[in-house]
Amino acid sequence: MSTIPRTPHSRRVAVLGAGLSGLAAATRLEAAGHQVTIHEARDRVGGRVWSQQLETPLGTYTIERGAEFVLGGYDTLRALVEAHGLGLADTTMSYYVRQVAGPHPVTTDAIADAGRRAAEIAERRPADTSVESVLSELEAPEDVKAALRARVEMSSAVAADQVSASSLGAVASMTPQPSWRIAGGNQSLPLALTAALTGTLHLGDPAVEVSDAVTGTGLTVITRTGQADYDDVVVALPPSIVTDPATIRLPLTTGQRDAFRWIQQGHAAKLHLPLTRTPASSAVMSPEHRCWNWTASDASGTVAPVLNSFIGTYAAIDRLGLRHSADRWAEATRAMRPDLDLDGAEPLATVWTEDTWARGAYTALDAAATPADITPLESADARVHLAGEYTETVFTGLMEGALRSGHRAADRIIAAARLATV
Repeated sequence: MSTIPRTPHSRRVAVLGAGLSGLAAATRLEAAGHQVTIHEARDRVGGRVWSQQLETPLGTYTIERGAEFVLGGYDTLRALVEAHGLGLADTTMSYYVRQVAGPHPVTTDAIADAGRRAAEIAERRPADTSVESVLSELEAPEDVKAALRARVEMSSAVAADQVSASSLGAVASMTPQPSWRIAGGNQSLPLALTAALTGTLHLGDPAVEVSDAVTGTGLTVITRTGQADYDDVVVALPPSIVTDPATIRLPLTTGQRDAFRWIQQGHAAKLHLPLTRTPASSAVMSPEHRCWNWTASDASGTVAPVLNSFIGTYAAIDRLGLRHSADRWAEATRAMRPDLDLDGAEPLATVWTEDTWARGAYTALDAAATPADITPLESADARVHLAGEYTETVFTGLMEGALRSGHRAADRIIAAARLATV
């Protein structure tokens, strides 16, 4: 066992997880003069932000196997992108507006109108109302309601009867708005945050337990390779990992444990297919398969010859057999886009539900919950400080939410350190 040395007035902090929330916490803590050690289970940083190069007949292009779109209001992400000398690339398509695939599709205008009226119903209902409950009250043709339901489930990655209606205003939006990606790949940001750190980063070294410190006060972090004592611990891991004592044992408060029952971790997968010709930017969805696909511009300003696809909800993943093969999904995607020239290459699929260190995608607030129900997750009296997009009540499930949660976790430790030195 080792004890991390400490200088006067600084705290020794362990950060478990090197995704956006963990790295945001770590960099903010170091900027305040504290000593940080990061333990990450994967052999890379970024967590569910994962960029990769894809070979196409027209060259090599960057794809996002995880979180992709930078949306309006991402003030924290934009500030960090600028601070680290990165840039944003306009996708030249709208994340929000998606045409419906099929010979007689529902129009985007009809879905947009239904979404607005559904959001208005939700505003008049108690906070613990489900999307499905709102849809049952909505007066609209059944095919329009089915398309809206699919749109919600694709965006939240959770079934409509399990997700809070409070999300309708955001996840059901069909209003044209711009969207971006980080130029060169979204993983550029976690890599830049990592490069700015002076503390120790342990890759491939997941924590398995956090307990009372063996020596003095604080907490002991036990990993697969050893253990050390710290003054504070930030746990920046997905809910499925945090709540699984077989993977990691944590001294959570009763309030923290209870709050997790109001968190729905979604299930999602992504698919990428090379194209033989440069397409126009586009976005098309399939209510039947609970998936949508798009073509978008990259940092060069031209549309990349790649068809990207996303599928949401466990039921949709199961129906297409994605836990075993992406072939049926690729076939369905090709059928949705007869307008594109696909080269027949092997599809590249990422099934986050099957990922050992994620076990799912981003989160949504449970249908029976209110935002106040998850506030105990960030209790100042907690032994460990939780960080992750699931603690966020505004940017839930989004990269912006992850970054903001990491900053809040760091700020709680910084505030406690200042009080301790008064």
